[in-house]
Amino acid sequence: MNDLRKLPLDVRLSALLDGEVQHDEKDELERLVATNGEAREIYDRLKRGSEIGNVAFEEFLKEPVPLAIVRKIKKTEPPQQNASRTHGLRPRFVSMLMQPQVVAASLALFVIGGGLGYFLGSGAFVPDVPVQLAQAPLQRSWLDDIAAYHRVYARQQRHLAEVPPSEADHIVSWLTDSVGVGFKLPDLASDGLEFKGARLLVAQGKPVAQLLYRNQENDIIAICFMKNGDSPEDGFDETIKDDIGLVSWHKGPVAYVVVGPSSEATLTKIAEKVSTEI
Repeated sequence: MNDLRKLPLDVRLSALLDGEVQHDEKDELERLVATNGEAREIYDRLKRGSEIGNVAFEEFLKEPVPLAIVRKIKKTEPPQQNASRTHGLRPRFVSMLMQPQVVAASLALFVIGGGLGYFLGSGAFVPDVPVQLAQAPLQRSWLDDIAAYHRVYARQQRHLAEVPPSEADHIVSWLTDSVGVGFKLPDLASDGLEFKGARLLVAQGKPVAQLLYRNQENDIIAICFMKNGDSPEDGFDETIKDDIGLVSWHKGPVAYVVVGPSSEATLTKIAEKVSTEI
């Protein structure tokens, strides 16, 4: 580590917070903070700024990564590297560098680091209030429940569906009565999807119909719908929750969603077709 004694005090104190000072300089700065009011005020302001940045960073990482970004990451070939530069890197480590969470974290560090650097460097006042580390839990939507169900049921083989596809007429009458929404079974064979049956789920305390399809890669694509009150018909909304992708929309009092693997590039196309056939 370099000797920072020639740098401005706020830079030196910031380095102290980050553990980037030598031992003798660390002792000197800690004595200065303990005995000098101005140094202590700068140090406290920097510390509060760091705490605010950490909270903002954690909240940023909770935001879902857009489906379009995930698909581009999964489809993009990693750049060719010199053998001398990549020698010794384990394949798992290289793969981790391409994960959506790593990209999100990198973006967050850039945004938060740049923003706080400008904020503190400009001498702006940070209010002397405690940082609220305990945030109120976010309200779960019906899509959270659907993603959780899909993560479990999509792994099933023998017990994938509650009612098999051979009972198509019963599925329509049963789910129409249970959910209170009339519908037709979408024919998605031309999209490479085979109908595998249906289930009745519960989301936000309301019954939800789930129609299950299997694609040619053996992945499960599901169509779910429920009565959700009058909602504006504002088009399709793409969401990703970890490894699950969802494309949702409303039609009058009914909420719909197509759900499948986040890497599935045809979810929106399937949703558009379902919206006209169901």
